[in-house]
Amino acid sequence: MIDAPPPRQVRRAADLSRLLVSGAVLVVTVLPAVTALAPTRRMQQALLDAATALPPGLRDGVVGAVQVVAVVAPVVAVGVLVARRRGDAILRIVPAAALGALLSWPVTHLAMTRSRPGVWPQVLVGRGALVDAGWPPAAYLAACAAAVVAAGPWLEARLRRTWWTLTVGCAGLSITAAAIMPLEAVGALALGGVAGSAVLLLAGAPADRPAPQAVADALVACGIPLAALRETPPPDQRSGEGAGYGAETTTGARLTVQVLGPEDRNRDLFHRLARLALLRHPSDTDAHTPLAAVEHELLMLVFAGRTGARAAEPVIAYPVDKGGALLVTIEHAARPLSAFPGEEITDQILTGVWTSVARLQKHRLAHRALRPEHILVEPDGASRLIAFARARLGATPDALGSDIAELLATTATRIGVPRATQCALAGLGPPLLATALPYLQPLALLGPARREVARYDQARARAAGAGTKRRTVRPGGRPSLLRDLSAAVVEATGAEPAPLAPLARFTWKTIFGLVGAFLVLHLVLPQFASASAVVAALRKADWWWVLAALPVTFISQVFSTCLQMGTIPARLPFGPTYEVQFASSFLNRITPNNVGGMALNLRYLQKTGIETGAATASVGLQSLVSAVSNAVLAAWFFAWAGRHHTGVHLHVPAGRYVLPAIALALAAGGLLGVTPAGRRFLREKVWPFLRAAASTVTGVASDPAKLALLVTGALGLPLIQVVGLVLSVRAFGGGLPFVQAGAVYMAARLVANAAPVPGGLGALEVGLIAGLTALGVTAGAATSAVLVYRLLTFWLNVPLGALALRAVQRKGYA
Repeated sequence: MIDAPPPRQVRRAADLSRLLVSGAVLVVTVLPAVTALAPTRRMQQALLDAATALPPGLRDGVVGAVQVVAVVAPVVAVGVLVARRRGDAILRIVPAAALGALLSWPVTHLAMTRSRPGVWPQVLVGRGALVDAGWPPAAYLAACAAAVVAAGPWLEARLRRTWWTLTVGCAGLSITAAAIMPLEAVGALALGGVAGSAVLLLAGAPADRPAPQAVADALVACGIPLAALRETPPPDQRSGEGAGYGAETTTGARLTVQVLGPEDRNRDLFHRLARLALLRHPSDTDAHTPLAAVEHELLMLVFAGRTGARAAEPVIAYPVDKGGALLVTIEHAARPLSAFPGEEITDQILTGVWTSVARLQKHRLAHRALRPEHILVEPDGASRLIAFARARLGATPDALGSDIAELLATTATRIGVPRATQCALAGLGPPLLATALPYLQPLALLGPARREVARYDQARARAAGAGTKRRTVRPGGRPSLLRDLSAAVVEATGAEPAPLAPLARFTWKTIFGLVGAFLVLHLVLPQFASASAVVAALRKADWWWVLAALPVTFISQVFSTCLQMGTIPARLPFGPTYEVQFASSFLNRITPNNVGGMALNLRYLQKTGIETGAATASVGLQSLVSAVSNAVLAAWFFAWAGRHHTGVHLHVPAGRYVLPAIALALAAGGLLGVTPAGRRFLREKVWPFLRAAASTVTGVASDPAKLALLVTGALGLPLIQVVGLVLSVRAFGGGLPFVQAGAVYMAARLVANAAPVPGGLGALEVGLIAGLTALGVTAGAATSAVLVYRLLTFWLNVPLGALALRAVQRKGYA
């Protein structure tokens, strides 16, 4: 007796993966036709030459065969579907074919037409069979491919392979006969995959799992005397873990049957790929087929039982029709722990669960999905662990610690942090519970557990703000269950607080490193093209003036150190701060607007024990003072240079920009003050920062020594750069006065600051050369002087700063 539910339409992971793969192939196909037009055209011309070398009769025969198949195959395919009453498949084929043809037209005519060889239309003249040789076009191939994809879930594997062979074979033969260009054929097939997969994702397809009758036949075939088989109701199914059945034998025994199909392994593939991309050690299983997966779970259940843990009792794993597999376990009268309200979860139940977990941990068996829905509780309070599909033998500390962290977090969302911690302590003991401390972090939890913890924290945050009319800044920020659990575990076990384990494959540090490497490749390396010009300029230079300009790069870091030390009330050591400034100069060479240097300075201040708010205020004050000093020096240089050099008139209409700036500031302030989000941002972000900044500024202003360091660093840093420019000009025979050189430097610096490139690369050079030539320096001398100046003040900082950065990291300053 089989109670089969009606067939259901689902959105399959296989269709999503096919859509992504087809989209990637389409991008790889279209990209050369758009970005590398000449090489792509030459490549297709070579293939066209090879095709036209074939005998004309052979080419016409190939074209005729393709055209016959293109006409007959779709008619036969539709007839087969109608004869088999596959109405759902026909309802997917029609929109998929239309979408494929519709998408093919713009891609072919807008992206790929220009990549065709110029002689291709002439090659088709006089060739053909049923119709002209250019048929079937790319749009027809895309429609056929989309139809095959859309009909796939309703076809047997043999018939599906046949249709794919015909479609791909027609495309290949058309390329061989020069009836279609290779890129257009590949793009059409990829477009068909995109269109067909999109239709299946939107409309749904039958689940790729064995039918109930196939499950019953497999149970009988493996020796189980089956009397009844009923599918578990949808609310009781375990999401993402196959289809569940309840079976009864002729002897009255009750069994639980979990059936996996290819669809379930495809869905799990996305899970494994995501964890592989995010985590250093994902610890996932190597089972890639349903049969291998159920055999793995059977082995894990047997081993779990040998450890003394209470787990599901396995019976057999066996293959099922259509590539599926089933796992049979003995059924017990039990409910999942997730179905219990929090008040019904007793300490006895949880202590028993943690006792079983302790036995798994002792034998280094990691469950890898230890959540309440995978714990069955019997009427007497005894519990059993199920769902060992992701379990691992000989597990790493990361996997074992993550097990404890996941179960601790998910039980705490139901009964609270104190009870959850005490029950875990009773079942595990202090040493074992303390091993979870480095893994009380979101990355250690699987997706369902991570979402459950996030919802719990969001609910706490809403509850905390609901009872007050006015929002206040909460100590420690937003509620965090994992942070509360960490504190509770430390208190319960007496262990020392442990740093979080580095689980992430990609951190902000590695991301910034990759971005910096890209910027170096994209911006810095092309500048080496001017290396020959620098060498030629150095040959003509007066080396005494060049040597005089050499210390500028070292002295500028002294002024940077003074500026850093003057913006913080605390006393900083000069030597480490000097090294950090050199390292910051290197980061500023590869990040725009000095972002890298500011981040390194902030990290250095935090490492020295300065509170984060004060450190942030110090970095902000450093940027503000630098901007003010540059503005003051620029105004002074412009005014003085204008009085002593009548050939250049520098006029800055300040009034033109002051009023719009004031209007924008008032508008932004109004938005922040009127909107609830703006007021919350002001209260929680702006005012705390301003208070910390105010305390930092007050501490600096009350110390004359700090003020002296601040003014010395702020004014000395741009002035020493002007000295370096003057010395570089003198090295090539120029006699530019200091004030005029300062005006040129400050004007070029204003232009370079507006350019979103590291260190004003390119923009500063252009501004300096233009300013020097405007003040009477010959073009050759100005260009050579700027090249040498940038070599000494910009490029010399790259190797020196890189060495300083490694030293700073090695010494733990950042």
